[in-house]
Amino acid sequence: MPREVAAGLVAARIADVSPTFVDDEYRVSGVRKVGVVRIAGHDVWIRPKTPVRRLFAMLGYARAGSAIWEDEDFGFAADEDLVPALAHAFERQASRALAGGALRGYVTRDDALPLVRGRWRIGDQLTRRGGQPLPVEVSFDDYVGDIEENQLVLSAATRLLRLPGVPADVVGRLRRVVRVLDGVTLIPVGAPVPVVRSDRRNVRYSAVLPLASLVLSGASVEQRAGSLVGAGFLVDMWSVFEDFVTAALREAFRPYGGELVAQYSSTLDVEGAVKIAPDLVWLVDGEVRACIDVKYKVEKHGQYPNADLYQMAAYCRRFGLDAGHLVYAEGQEPEGGAQILNGPSIRRHALRIDAAPHVLSEQIGDLSQLIARPLRVLA
Repeated sequence: MPREVAAGLVAARIADVSPTFVDDEYRVSGVRKVGVVRIAGHDVWIRPKTPVRRLFAMLGYARAGSAIWEDEDFGFAADEDLVPALAHAFERQASRALAGGALRGYVTRDDALPLVRGRWRIGDQLTRRGGQPLPVEVSFDDYVGDIEENQLVLSAATRLLRLPGVPADVVGRLRRVVRVLDGVTLIPVGAPVPVVRSDRRNVRYSAVLPLASLVLSGASVEQRAGSLVGAGFLVDMWSVFEDFVTAALREAFRPYGGELVAQYSSTLDVEGAVKIAPDLVWLVDGEVRACIDVKYKVEKHGQYPNADLYQMAAYCRRFGLDAGHLVYAEGQEPEGGAQILNGPSIRRHALRIDAAPHVLSEQIGDLSQLIARPLRVLA
């Protein structure tokens, strides 16, 4: 690949790139994201080893605690890349949501009008108008289409139209979505993404809103002045895996009582200067009963990193635990354990993230049982 592309991959922290002894040939390692990005005029595709349909299943579970994106309903093909699959699923659900026209709702507006409408803002009238009777400073509820639900859908459709790799037929249908939402406000790039709860009023948008949120969640990449990196959409696989395991284990631990807490903040030393934050701890009556760290991939080929063992051993020592648990996405490494000299036992577990949903669910259930059963506390 061209040197500019290699430099862009490093600058955007997408992967580690090192030159070889052959011109325009590089060794790429430590890939942290999947998707597509335009760098120096070239489209760079990064395909996940996990099938796209499984990737979306994990994303959906992590975001909603359930399989909100089913293959049959959303059309995630087994051999599609991430961006085409996302664009296809979003357009399909957006078209369904807008089949009866754009949703409308009440929005509170502040305005200066020649007549009183809604609530008269007397304080603003005095400070802005100097006692003049007209125009009148008022607040009122307006029944319009420029509501957060439509803003999310329009902004996501517009963002997808700028991405490389969106199929031509999907582009045409996305443009129809944009036309239907003419007059709706776009959410600026970098602005906070509104969190819209599903209710009876917006139930027909319930499938498209999580997809729109994913498109706008910050995983997308926009052109920056003077940068080699242009538009794209990238997802951190480690984050997807960690979020999924957290949500799935939290559900699996419910029968055992207590609470599964993510990123539990504590300190390692007496002075409180060395901060620690295990990925997951099982709290029962305020006491840490189990500690779990989630790792998407093994950095060293054929073996688990010693650093993971050191880290978990420190956690166990801090919380007085006899055992700690490391959860990896399944690779070439076998499950097993390590008994630390004069210390805890470190158990290593591998989840088959390319397996069917019911198989993965069974693995999560077995893992929670293995961890919690010896320490079972009923709610």
